[in-house]
Amino acid sequence: MRVRALMAVALVLLVAPGLKAQEREQDPPTEVDRAQTAPTLERETFSYVAGGRRDPFRPLEAGDELGPRFEDLELSGIIYGAQAGSVIVLVDRSTQRRYRIWEGDMVGGAQLLEVTPDEAVFVVTVFGVSRQETLRLKNMDKEQGG
Repeated sequence: MRVRALMAVALVLLVAPGLKAQEREQDPPTEVDRAQTAPTLERETFSYVAGGRRDPFRPLEAGDELGPRFEDLELSGIIYGAQAGSVIVLVDRSTQRRYRIWEGDMVGGAQLLEVTPDEAVFVVTVFGVSRQETLRLKNMDKEQGG
């Protein structure tokens, strides 16, 4: 019985200081303590050597600053001048906005290459791939039945 009593007293003496340590209030952490215990976040970064290709980390759509889509443009008129330079009028079918374009000018992803009295030839570049497109004036006599 004495051994049990001694063990109980020893156990109380060992546990009691730990209990008192928990009862004490701790000081709030200082800026230095917070800086030492704050998690460090590391972000993975990528670099890309384009080599003439489109950067895959850039968004495909850049919004309205690119201009209208070529597929939405309709050739509305041509002011043809063999020496003075020609001007064409394009209409964006989706917004009804009009564009006056001279040879060499860009509209959206298309550059006007050549103007003839009844058609306009463009180089259209989409995602780094270029193709040649031609827009023709509609014949008003045929549309009006004359």
